[in-house]
Order: sequence, then structure tokens, then C-alpha cells
Amino acid sequence: MTEQSNQFIVYTFGIQIDGVQLEQLKSISGLGLEREVVTTHHTTDKGVEVISKQPGKQIVPSITITRGMTKNKALTEWIKIAHAEGDIDKARKNVTIEMKDNKGTTVSRVTLERAWVSKWTSGDLTAGESNAVDETVTIECEALKVEHV
Repeated sequence: MTEQSNQFIVYTFGIQIDGVQLEQLKSISGLGLEREVVTTHHTTDKGVEVISKQPGKQIVPSITITRGMTKNKALTEWIKIAHAEGDIDKARKNVTIEMKDNKGTTVSRVTLERAWVSKWTSGDLTAGESNAVDETVTIECEALKVEHV
């Protein structure tokens, strides 16, 4: 008897900032969950060393998205709030990343809570060439939740 694979095959993905869909996504990286490990050592009264590992604080990753620059202003306005206006509290938004199968059905959803943009970079610009320009954005968040649908 062979075991069927339940592995998710992601054909497409999308990202929404407070419900507003971003376009022209190329990649998303940095998604993950991590917790520090606190290791303690002690010796018993019989001289035996005991090592204990306990969960420490949760580490929330920085997420990086790359997309083709567009005229859509949703991302630009979000960046502006944090950087030009300097209002991080107002800039904090919930971000949803959905991974979809070949039928367009969402198979996994990642939610970034109270997220804001810490960094924006433009792709290289070269005079005399007519290339599409990418932009890369680094997103910070306070919590990351993963849900397999």
C-alpha cells in the first residue's frame, strides 16, 4: 500500500494589507515560527550532570516581499505612514498571505498581526534600458499565525 502525499503544492499566492490585495507579487520570504531555547545545566547530589531545555521567548521573523512596481498606491501609502509621517501605531496593519493550489483554493493562510514596513528598496535602474522595476519591502510584525485550510 502506498501512502498518498498530502503535501501542499502552491501554484499561486497573494497578500492583503487590511483586506487590500497587492498585485504583481514575485516572492515572499522569511515566513516561519521560532522560539528561543533556554538550556540549563545542573549537577545532582550524586554528581550526574542534567541538561534541561525549556522554551524561551518567541522570535517573530521579518518578512520580505518582492513585487513588480505598479501604479497601485496601497503599498506606497502604507510605507508613507511609517516613514514619511513616522506614525508606527497608525501604520500597524494586519497582513494576510494566502497560498493557493492549482484550482485557486486557499490551502494555507499566514496572518501577520500589527505589521508595518521597516524597509523599502527599489530594483536597479539602468539608463537606456526598458526593464520592469521591482520593489522589495521588509515587514515587521508582532505575531505570526499559520492556518492550514
